[in-house]
Amino acid sequence: MTRDVDIVVLLVPDSGEAVLEALRGSEVYFPESEARRAVTSGGTFNVLHPQSGGKVDIFAVPSEDAFTQSRIARRVRAEVLGIETWIAAPEDIVLAKLRWRLESRSELQWRDCVEIAAVNDLDVSYMHRWAAELGVQDDLAELLDEQA
Repeated sequence: MTRDVDIVVLLVPDSGEAVLEALRGSEVYFPESEARRAVTSGGTFNVLHPQSGGKVDIFAVPSEDAFTQSRIARRVRAEVLGIETWIAAPEDIVLAKLRWRLESRSELQWRDCVEIAAVNDLDVSYMHRWAAELGVQDDLAELLDEQA
């Protein structure tokens, strides 16, 4: 739905090292210290495939996080680039991007949210319920005002 591939990795206790080991055994590059920090306490890091130039953003999240559980329950089956997979509902993508944007105030994350909101019929009541818990109610209000 946006410019690159984002993968959410659900972390259960002691699973972080297995994620890193799987990446080490592949043909990709990733910043080891950032990755270790992300899989230890939650966060994001990039994985690059030097031969193709492809980039994937890995978002490591604790499996017990209530918002993560909601996103999993609402995911939808889709075909992406010829591969059957699960994708997050657009509301959850916007909410997650707004939450990731809290610290960085990333203009790129904001543009992604605007683009997703422009082409989807969003469940606004669902989004408002989560916005307060995630601390993104002001950004959500601004986003929805722009779409009106």
